[in-house]
Amino acid sequence: MRKSLILALAAVVLVITGCSPNTADEPTRSSGENGYVGVPKLLTQIKPADRKPAPTVSGPELGTDKTISTADFAGKVIVINVWGSWCPPCRKEAPDLQAASVRTKDKAQFLGITTKDVTPAAPQAFVRANKITYPSIFDPDGATLLAFARDVPPSAIPSTLIIDTEGRVAVRILGEITETTLVAMIDDVAAGK
Repeated sequence: MRKSLILALAAVVLVITGCSPNTADEPTRSSGENGYVGVPKLLTQIKPADRKPAPTVSGPELGTDKTISTADFAGKVIVINVWGSWCPPCRKEAPDLQAASVRTKDKAQFLGITTKDVTPAAPQAFVRANKITYPSIFDPDGATLLAFARDVPPSAIPSTLIIDTEGRVAVRILGEITETTLVAMIDDVAAGK
């Protein structure tokens, strides 16, 4: 009986240490950033007949005193990227997002939602460092992001949604995205696929 109890406790300890932030797979999960738990990559394309309307969201535009809204881009393909300056995969994918926004500027409008950054200073520095030219909503408490809870888990950062010209979610990407994949997805959505 005592031996069974010791084995059970040892198993519990192994499970607990396996979930701690300093395990052997830490660099894979967090890109070396303490406390960051990565998002597994998942790309979902939704057939036009199965698409649901995306919520209209608005908030303060990062770096200005204006309010920006997805309604400002009605009738266009909208690419919404959820990011944070503290997020290692966000830093890695930022050049790809900027390049895709330039390549598809005649087809799509990009809009960022920066979340969990307490003050605008760090995300503004992120935008400058990555030469990002599309606008972002400053969403420090995640209230704007919650409107997308059906499509994007609040902890899934980075995430990207592609909204079709009818205002419906057409593509959901959880995790990091590349320029090539994003441009291909935008082309498909712009073509009505």
